[in-house]
Amino acid sequence: MAYDIGPKIGIEGESEFRAAITNINQNIKTLGTEMKAVTSAYDRNDQSAEKLTAQNEVLNKQIDAQKEKLAKLNEGLTEATKAFGENDNRTLKWKASVNTATADLNKMERQLSQNNEALEHIDDGLDEAGDGMEDLGSQAENTGGKLSAMTVAMGNLISAGVEAAVSAVGELVS
Repeated sequence: MAYDIGPKIGIEGESEFRAAITNINQNIKTLGTEMKAVTSAYDRNDQSAEKLTAQNEVLNKQIDAQKEKLAKLNEGLTEATKAFGENDNRTLKWKASVNTATADLNKMERQLSQNNEALEHIDDGLDEAGDGMEDLGSQAENTGGKLSAMTVAMGNLISAGVEAAVSAVGELVS
C-alpha cells in the first residue's frame, strides 16, 4: 500500500505542458523518420537540387515543431522558476531541456542554411552554364558569319581562277 508522505508540489498546468511536449516530441520523431525516408531515396553523396529541396521541406516542418517545443519548454521553465526558484532541481531540469531543444533547433537551422547555400551554388552553376552556352552560341554565330564570308571569298576566287583559266586557254587557242 502506498503512503502519501507529504504535500505534492507541482507547477500549475505542468501535466498539460508535459502532454503538449510529448505530442510535439512524437511529431518530431515522425518528421525524423520522414527525413530518413527522403534521404534514403537518394544516393548518399547526391547533392542534387531535388534532394536538397525535399530535405528542406522536411527541415522546415521539423524547425516549426522544434520552435513550438521550445516555446512550451520555456513556459515550463518560467513556471518552474516562479514555483521553485532558479536553483531547484526541477527548474534545472527544465533549463536543461530548454538548452537541449535550443541546440537541436540551431542544428536544424544550420542544416537548412547549408542546404540553401548548396542550392544557390547549383543555381549559380546553372547560370554559369547558361552563360557559357550563350557565349558558345555567339561564337558559333561569329564563326558562321566568318565561314559565310570565307565561302563567298572562296567562290569569288574560284570564279576568278576559272575565268583566268578560260581566258588563258582562249589565248592559247587563238
